[in-house]
Amino acid sequence: MSIPELAPAIVAYIAAANTRDTSAIAQCFAEDANVFDEGQHQVGAAAIARWMEDTGRRYQSRVEVLKVQHRTGKVLVSNIVSGNFPGSPLELRYTFRLNEQGKISRLDISL
Repeated sequence: MSIPELAPAIVAYIAAANTRDTSAIAQCFAEDANVFDEGQHQVGAAAIARWMEDTGRRYQSRVEVLKVQHRTGKVLVSNIVSGNFPGSPLELRYTFRLNEQGKISRLDISL
C-alpha cells in the first residue's frame, strides 16, 4: 500500500491491520499511545497489540482508504472497513495524531 499523503507509521498501521500483524505495532505506535474504538480505551503499545489481535480475530476486517485530510495536529482518514461484523462494509473515520518521532500517539475510530 502506498498512499503519499500518509505518514509511514499510518501506512504501516493500516497494512498491519489488514494482515493482522500485531508484531508490527511497536513500529507504528508510541509506547504511551492511546486508541479509542467501540467505547473502549487502550493505552500503550502492548494493550493496543492485544486489542488489534482480538478485533482482527473477531471481525476479520479489511481497511480500504478512501480519503485523507490533514488538519492542525491531526490526520483524518476516511475508510471502508469490511469484515465479519453487522453492517459490513462500513465507512469509518480514523483520526490519527503523531508524536515528534512520527509514531502514532493517538487513534480515534468513529462512524
